[in-house]
Amino acid sequence: MKKITLFTPTFNRAYCLHQLYESLLRQTNKDFCWLIIDDGSTDNTSKLVKSWIGQGSIQIEYVYKENGGMHTGYNTAYELIETELNTCIDSDDYMTDNAIEEIIRFWESHGNEKYSGIVGLDILKN
Repeated sequence: MKKITLFTPTFNRAYCLHQLYESLLRQTNKDFCWLIIDDGSTDNTSKLVKSWIGQGSIQIEYVYKENGGMHTGYNTAYELIETELNTCIDSDDYMTDNAIEEIIRFWESHGNEKYSGIVGLDILKN
């Protein structure tokens, strides 16, 4: 089992989801799975994600559900996550190349049963 699940609730974001996918391909630590919760997209999100799954470069789990809003995407994700750690990465965001490595390193150094999470900061491209 992987150490961390990255989950992404998405709705009609095929036009930008590739940015996140490409950042996950570049991760220096691949001890993660990517859980995509498709909240009823009507664009080509399903086809795009299935093509990435077919490539087999990273572990991806894709779940399509009826549209219910972002909060229902979170609820669905938390019903499915089995890893020790998880974090939500929005469909229009991406991660630095060493993000997974840093999250796991930090958790292994500082994490214990007294903590329920860690927080990271967003940055802009510029």
